[in-house]
Amino acid sequence: MIICMLAMSCNNTKKKTLKTRLPDSSKTDSITKTQPTKRIITTKVDKPDTIRNIEATQMSEDAFQKAIISLQDSSLVVYGNIREDYRIFGYEKPDTNSRKLIFFSVFTTDVKGNPYRCPYGAYYASTDMINSEIKYLSNAGNFIKANFIKDKTVLSPIYILKDWVKFEEKN
Repeated sequence: MIICMLAMSCNNTKKKTLKTRLPDSSKTDSITKTQPTKRIITTKVDKPDTIRNIEATQMSEDAFQKAIISLQDSSLVVYGNIREDYRIFGYEKPDTNSRKLIFFSVFTTDVKGNPYRCPYGAYYASTDMINSEIKYLSNAGNFIKANFIKDKTVLSPIYILKDWVKFEEKN
């Protein structure tokens, strides 16, 4: 019986030497692995005017800030307060689908580089406008009508949603 076992084990050693080794996947000899190329299609997407749910620019209703219209001289003021949220557009017509002329926002991504391409600019506060001001004229449906004035010259009327504007309170 012992002879039988020895004979069987001798046969097993031959089989062991015939085993083939698989290449080590952690080493790359002359074989390079390539991934199929993926096509990335990009499309231009306009940013919406409404409250966005992007984490960095999500607005809190508890901290909304509105532009204030002075009762003394009808000037429109937007204060740059980082503790309050605001995104205020000035439109060419009393319609949110019309051309955006000016923009005020607390968010850097909305202001830096003027991403909405507003011809009168994008600002954190009305005090950031150089030699410019906005003067209230009248109500226009769901909007207020105001003049954009630069270097003491009226450039054009702008329309701002009433939801983002309030009149200064009397003392």
